[in-house]
Amino acid sequence: MQKPILFCLLVGLFVPLSHARLLMFDDFEGKLKKKYWVGQAETWKAKNGVLEIEQPKNDGNCPCDFGYGTVKAESVGLQFDFTLLQDEFASGSSMDLLFRANEFKFYQLIVTPADGVGKRNHARWYIRDGENRATWKEYRELRKEFPIEVLSKEWYTLSLQGKGGDFTLYIKKKADLLSIKVMEWKDPKNKHPKGVIGFHTNNLHHYKIDNMRLFDSPNEVNLAVDARTKQTTFWAELKRGN
Repeated sequence: MQKPILFCLLVGLFVPLSHARLLMFDDFEGKLKKKYWVGQAETWKAKNGVLEIEQPKNDGNCPCDFGYGTVKAESVGLQFDFTLLQDEFASGSSMDLLFRANEFKFYQLIVTPADGVGKRNHARWYIRDGENRATWKEYRELRKEFPIEVLSKEWYTLSLQGKGGDFTLYIKKKADLLSIKVMEWKDPKNKHPKGVIGFHTNNLHHYKIDNMRLFDSPNEVNLAVDARTKQTTFWAELKRGN
């Protein structure tokens, strides 16, 4: 009886646990890294160790309101920290994430805080299928209230897992240990199977991004990260991905 058990243990030692790679990690120290981003000089500023995105003039229709990454992925594990700033009326700004993007073809997530304007403390999902703005549509049935209160001027960690047309969203306060599932949803047509990540802005969106990391597998996203050991984990992941 011992030989089969020993054989299984030996096989387990030589079977790789994961072939996933860390495609990018950016803490936004120094200048915006051209190997990772095609940012917009008018709206993107890497300073003080974060990426600040703001467009005080336009309504979101100008090409300069869109900025994209350079790394394409199909199965995606995405995680980053963010904080939402306030407008001149002290209302919280929204954040506007693009993913599986190919210029004007993308999926989109808008995060609106509890002290914001519109559908407060909600995640909203959109899709766009080309340059024609008429193809830019919301999945209204997917509107979902966050399980925690998201407020401006506070830091949070957002995690997005995507495989095929299946997506799962998580959120937590940056200082917390555990991420909380917000929702799952599915695009049965998987209309945008591969692309880059990006961010969109307009005169109502002003936010900061930090500690961006992108894996080629949704299962690599760490949903229980101790802030005290986070930096060590990042560098270990980065080394593994190279």
